[in-house]
Amino acid sequence: MTDVTIRGIDDDTYSQFAAEAKKRGIPIGELTTYAMKTLIATSSAPVYRIGNMEHLTVTKTDLDSIEFPVVLSNIEVLDFDDSVDWPTFNKQIKEIVNVEMIRVGKSLSKFQVLTKALNVEDIESR
Repeated sequence: MTDVTIRGIDDDTYSQFAAEAKKRGIPIGELTTYAMKTLIATSSAPVYRIGNMEHLTVTKTDLDSIEFPVVLSNIEVLDFDDSVDWPTFNKQIKEIVNVEMIRVGKSLSKFQVLTKALNVEDIESR
């Protein structure tokens, strides 16, 4: 184990982090290690990138057919078929970026989709 001193941590953030460690019944160092490992694992995890398209309709079959999460970007119209449910969407969609219009099927809410979205001009339910 390495002993470290970290300068410049926001006081409120540190207090919340320390409270979380106490709530879990683990030392702050152990929770810090866990947070670091989680960040490293998620940032280095492989993803598919699909984009630069005018129109894309995504089905549950499409999402189930890929091994890693997908980033959808630079798409004018992005449709999620009624077959795409929240568990599949949440697991397989890493990020949606720079999309003019997202159309959401009956099995997803707009807010669920927007949790993964950045720079979306419009979203509508069908």
